[in-house]
Amino acid sequence: MKNRVVKPFVTIAMAFAVLLGTAPTYAQESNATRALNIDRILNATRTAASRERTANTARENQFKAERSKQQGRLNAMRNERVRQERIGDDLDRQFKENEVKIEELQTELARELGDLKQLFGVIQLSASEAQESYKSSLISAQYPDRAESLRQMVAKMASLTDLVSIQEIEDLWFQLQNEMTEQGKIVQYTAPVKHIVGYEEDEQGNRLKNEEGRDIPIYEEREMQVTRVGVFNAVAGDDILQYSDGLGFVALERKMPGDFNTYSQNLQNANAGVTPFKLDPTKGALLAALVQAPTLGEKVNEGGIIGYIIIALGILALLIAALRILVLMGVEGRVRKQARNLKKPSLGNPLGRVLKVYQDNPDTDPETMELKLGEAMLKESPKLNAWIMFVKIIAVVAPLLGLLGTVTGMIQTFQAITLYGAGDPQTMAGGISQALVTTVLGLVVAIPTVFAHWLASTRAKRVEDMLEEHAAGLIAAQYEGQR
Repeated sequence: MKNRVVKPFVTIAMAFAVLLGTAPTYAQESNATRALNIDRILNATRTAASRERTANTARENQFKAERSKQQGRLNAMRNERVRQERIGDDLDRQFKENEVKIEELQTELARELGDLKQLFGVIQLSASEAQESYKSSLISAQYPDRAESLRQMVAKMASLTDLVSIQEIEDLWFQLQNEMTEQGKIVQYTAPVKHIVGYEEDEQGNRLKNEEGRDIPIYEEREMQVTRVGVFNAVAGDDILQYSDGLGFVALERKMPGDFNTYSQNLQNANAGVTPFKLDPTKGALLAALVQAPTLGEKVNEGGIIGYIIIALGILALLIAALRILVLMGVEGRVRKQARNLKKPSLGNPLGRVLKVYQDNPDTDPETMELKLGEAMLKESPKLNAWIMFVKIIAVVAPLLGLLGTVTGMIQTFQAITLYGAGDPQTMAGGISQALVTTVLGLVVAIPTVFAHWLASTRAKRVEDMLEEHAAGLIAAQYEGQR
């Protein structure tokens, strides 16, 4: 409003400013022209002021009309609030009345149900247990929609407002009876089977993990002939199957070792009669654990470089021991042959070389002959015991290397625990198992190596005893000759 009052005065001031700015010009004009210009300016000023007053009056009328409308809306909203408050009070009163009625109806329902309440409780419990059991049951792969009706029944009974019908109770009985019947059957049918073909990886090639910290597999689905043995096992070809509520049949990554596959194939190809089969009473959990057991090659690989060194030393020791045993067996045979003909010594065997020394010194006294024969046998001893001591050294070093690998593996395991914590006992057990592999390898190498060393050293000692025996006989004959 203040702007509307001031605006005409501003217009008049601007007109006078124009008049003053043109004063020099007007001084030069005639008086008649000056009077004409002043009248024109006054008329223009009156016209502008009239228009401003008209516009201001229109605006004031518009603002008054808007104010009336807003006041009307405010009054309407106040009336609506009062109405809604009355409705809210009515609803609160109705809610309290309904609560009282519900309590009365529930009391009446409990009284009317009587013993049936316990019956419905048992039905609800049975339906809930059956629903949970069906999630991991192999039979659900053949009847995939049977758990849906049980879910609806459990939800209905949990509402406390609806009662199950006779038809629904009979359906539950049928489901339980069907489960018991199917547990004693061996059936074959075609079903989709998922096989793991890889694992999801990020851009750097690292495997992605799920919420449980396990690798996320990639599946490939195939239609296969499935043989189900009750609720215990399901096989398809050489694959062992497990059932998951969300995935269906999933084949284990690895196949069962031993003769399980033979029994499985015989069962799948049998048409009648009794066929032996290795049954898993844990419904697949035991087989899933057994197939994850590492093979002999994987166990050896867990030993690392120390394990391979132990194996290499063991193989070398056994080869040397076997070679020495064969050589000593040949030497023993030649010595025995030479013992049957002492008068014709041969330089191709130890006894012949000892006899040669005796024959080359016929006039030597017994004491000197004893020394010469002893010297000859000492020369033969290194040849007979060659590489046998190396076998013994390997038998001693192998367990020490195994202990070294174990200590190294334990250090690495405890370092991992320090960095990542001990929250996963399976990881700790796996690390300790890997650390103990080298100890096992050391003992596996040492035990047969000790026996090989004993066999080889026994053969060599036997030949040495034969040489000493005949040398003693030659010396005794020398003494007899002097007498």
